[in-house]
Order: sequence, then C-alpha cells, then structure tokens
Amino acid sequence: MPTESKSLTEQRIRKEKALASMRELQLQQLQGSLLPAAAVEAVWSGAILRLRSAMLAIPSRCASRFADPRHAEAIIRAEVEIALKSLKGRA
Repeated sequence: MPTESKSLTEQRIRKEKALASMRELQLQQLQGSLLPAAAVEAVWSGAILRLRSAMLAIPSRCASRFADPRHAEAIIRAEVEIALKSLKGRA
C-alpha cells in the first residue's frame, strides 16, 4: 500500500499544480496581460489584410509620377507582389 498512497499523493500534487496554473492564467486574463488566442488572431488577420490592400494600391497611386505610367505601374506591382509572396511563406 505505500506505493498506492505515494501515487495518490503524486496525483494530488499534480492536480494542485494544475489548479494553481489555471488560477494564474485566469488572473492574468483579468489583469489584461493574457488575451484569448482567437482575439489576437482576429486583430492580426485584419491588420495583415489592411497591409496587403495598402501595398497593392501603391503601384496605381505612384505610376502617374513617372514618364511612362503603365510601365512604372507594372514594375512597381511586380515588386510589391514579390514582397507579398515572400511574406506569405513565413508563419
């Protein structure tokens, strides 16, 4: 029976540690230092979409500043797309 009581004691210790961890996370959430992952993901997704849209608008906004606007727009658009594609593969 000593092994059985040791196992029960270890289980109780693990349970208490888990409960303490949960309480710490709850406290951090109440203090605002811990945010739900879904909320963080939603904010970042929105920011990334706005950044992408802004970058894709650069070529048409800037093209008229050059002697050959269509050629300039094509060059700038290609560079913006390369930059966006390079970011897409990194997560």
